Amino acid sequence: MKKALLLTISLLLVTIGGVRAGDWSFSGKSPAPLAGPITPENCLSYDYINVGYGIDSFDTPYMYDGDFWSVGFSKSLGSAFFLTGSYSSGSHDFYQLCGCGEVGVDTHRYRMGLGARKHLTSCIDLTFEGGFDHVDARFDAKPWYNHDSWGYYFGPGIRARAGRFEMFAKALYTGREGDYEQELLRNQTNAGLGSSWNGWLFCPGVLYHLTDSVALEVSAEISTLDSAVLFGARYMF
Repeated sequence: MKKALLLTISLLLVTIGGVRAGDWSFSGKSPAPLAGPITPENCLSYDYINVGYGIDSFDTPYMYDGDFWSVGFSKSLGSAFFLTGSYSSGSHDFYQLCGCGEVGVDTHRYRMGLGARKHLTSCIDLTFEGGFDHVDARFDAKPWYNHDSWGYYFGPGIRARAGRFEMFAKALYTGREGDYEQELLRNQTNAGLGSSWNGWLFCPGVLYHLTDSVALEVSAEISTLDSAVLFGARYMF
């Protein structure tokens, strides 16, 4: 969690630097302008594909060495709504206090949601997203630990762009059912929350636009259970 918080602060500092370098209007100047003009229609794109690699940071010593690969998309639905989805494949180690040592865990996560956007200026949008996700967890050598977990999320966000820099931040309320790994932790220690729980997920990030179609991304997902740092790229179409 401390690493994720440090990352969040760094992202905000980078964003503030980008804001000071440019301005929030679509016709504003920047030290490194894009090749083409930025108009209200393309300043913030909701038609894109993301790919990335992430590193997990767990708030318990019984889960560690987590990482994942992910791919996601956003597709605009008219001028006010957009569809989102993602898939990630990851793994981590789960330590058992029964003296059995650690067990490798492979996970597959699917998310699908719907969002709405509201222009504040040509390059600042308020957003609101909601959706569902599904996690398929498979334990090496412990198939009786295997489980499927279903969850939901919803909450507000903001997107803003100045020159080549873009930032976003979301605060999502989440709930989950059937998380057997958390139930195992609760049975072993006081670190688990049981198979059903809810809480907040914070998602800040910064993008640097290389061209009108390609951008690099650094983002984070921060919660009371675990956090993740993601390094990726975005293709806008």
